[in-house]
Amino acid sequence: MRNSPRPTPALLLLAALTSAPPAATAAETAADRLTRIEAETLVLKAREKQLEVQVNIMSKQNDIVAKQQLNEMMVQNAVLGDPVIRSIEGIGKTLYATLELNNGTQVDAQVGEVLSNGMKVVSIRSNEVIVQTGKKRRVRLAANARPPATFNPNFPSAGVPLPPPLPMSLPMSMGLPPGGGK
Repeated sequence: MRNSPRPTPALLLLAALTSAPPAATAAETAADRLTRIEAETLVLKAREKQLEVQVNIMSKQNDIVAKQQLNEMMVQNAVLGDPVIRSIEGIGKTLYATLELNNGTQVDAQVGEVLSNGMKVVSIRSNEVIVQTGKKRRVRLAANARPPATFNPNFPSAGVPLPPPLPMSLPMSMGLPPGGGK
């Protein structure tokens, strides 16, 4: 049998030093893997939370759209010929609306009053007035909207431009030569 050399302490130390870095590298690699896994987990949780928030936003947007559609179905917008809101005044729940009718007259109205055109004032709020027609159709009145100005030769309006003014001629007595001194 052959005699194998006995490991000396120096040889054991050398062997330990050369084998230590792979063990340390393996330990660092495991730590890196754990760190990477934790980071990926955080990213996935953040994405999940982001998706939850987006679903929440979409749900609320759908609720808003549904309420707007319901409101539009219940109350139709004003059309040409309906009264127009000039102002809304009052204190607390006692509000008055100054309305301009299609014939140009202005009236102050309260909830429950019937206008001269047969419409009944159903609701007055700080930002809207709702009236009901004789056919039970509810209409939200427009605020300060005027119909487009049309030309009426019997009633001139500010919508018709005036012709340009004629040039004024200076009297000769001012001492200017004819032609204005040009």
